[in-house]
Amino acid sequence: MKTASKFILLFFWVHTAWGQDSLVFTYQTYYEQIVAHHPVIKLSGLITESAQRELLIARGGFDPKLEGSFDRKVYKAKEYFNRGDVFLKVPVWLGGADLKLGYDRNVGETLSDDIRTGPEGISYIGLTVPIGQGLFIDNRRTTLRQARLFQDVADAERVKMINKIVLTAAKDYWNWYFSYRQYALSAEFYKLADTRYRAVRQRTQLGEAAAIDTVEALVTLQDRQVMLQQSELELRNARLLLSNHLWGQDQLPRELPEAAIPQGTAGRIISAGELDTLLRMARQRHPELLKFEAKSQQLRLDERLGREMLKPTVNLQAATLYKGLSLNGTESNTGLFNLSNNYKFMVDLYFPIFLRKERGKLQQIRIKQMQNELEQKQVQREIANEIAAAFNDVKNLEAQILTQTRSLQNQEILLRLELQKFELGESSLFLVNSRESKLNEFKVKIESLRAKYEKALAVLLFASGVSSWDTF
Repeated sequence: MKTASKFILLFFWVHTAWGQDSLVFTYQTYYEQIVAHHPVIKLSGLITESAQRELLIARGGFDPKLEGSFDRKVYKAKEYFNRGDVFLKVPVWLGGADLKLGYDRNVGETLSDDIRTGPEGISYIGLTVPIGQGLFIDNRRTTLRQARLFQDVADAERVKMINKIVLTAAKDYWNWYFSYRQYALSAEFYKLADTRYRAVRQRTQLGEAAAIDTVEALVTLQDRQVMLQQSELELRNARLLLSNHLWGQDQLPRELPEAAIPQGTAGRIISAGELDTLLRMARQRHPELLKFEAKSQQLRLDERLGREMLKPTVNLQAATLYKGLSLNGTESNTGLFNLSNNYKFMVDLYFPIFLRKERGKLQQIRIKQMQNELEQKQVQREIANEIAAAFNDVKNLEAQILTQTRSLQNQEILLRLELQKFELGESSLFLVNSRESKLNEFKVKIESLRAKYEKALAVLLFASGVSSWDTF
């Protein structure tokens, strides 16, 4: 148990001796800058704003409307008619009714008594109420409720876009980390080879070593010089890729400072219990599943509206009139709400006999519901398996790092013993270089595995539908 703890501590060692004049650019700082200033994440905010505008448009269906018309005809000095109607129409949420307040004036020699109002016109207050189709739900209310649900879809799409950017940025950060560590190790390897070459050349000049040892040391030095040059190139390219995600508050691109170095690997260990937490969070918060749930609710609204369309359309229209003319030409002084003497009443009825159009639309909606439900189940399964696969990858890399750490320690022992034998003249420089090259390979391999481990953690987060461990 103590040995395992020792390996874990070695595995999660944080590099602090990379240069006192260097600036450690931590992943947390990098993540915060991306979330605050990355243009694609700024663009994701426009998705939410667009959804809010859709909601505003839907609310427009309940805006009061001021309407009016004027129609006049005069021919050969004869006024045939002079008609005008101005009214304010106010939609009412409850019952899908419309309240109407207006003024109607119809005069002229050719107008019949049923529409003539007299010079002073008629003021009226009316109400249109659907008692069949549209009483409980109609297009206006459905559109508004769906626009509210679209807010959830937009938020899920925004989170999905952010998660994708963060995943790409995380991979680029840990690629930079590995490139930096590979360059640092290559510089260390080159320095060791250079020191050994100088020492062997001096010993050769003193006659204490064979001339072939000098050639052997030089070949190793040249090989490591090539490795150093290659690692330097890879580091520069990794820095450029990382700079793609760096932006300032002014939305201008920023470059990674030359003195910046990556942090040591955070080394977060994922326990088996956290897998259940990730699966539970994914079921509750994964953007893809949230989109399916919002779509399911929208389809339920469509289904409810579709069932409403199967009812007959029966609209009641009633209005009370004020200041009209009676048939004998005298002015009426009846009050505004005297419905017994001054009112209008009308009933509209519409009902298609076979309802083929309405039934077809309702059946289509139910088919879409089945499709959405089946797709949702499939995506749920895929997400759960993706999380499990990412978790397995993390645990496998964790085990590989511990194993590689043990191999590194054993290789250090072999190299130390080989150096002792070389000092005693019982070994050759070739064997020393071979042992050392193998040790160097192990060191680079461990750094590669550490970078892969951090990237695997980022993939696990993305599969769970989140972008940061701070969510937990």
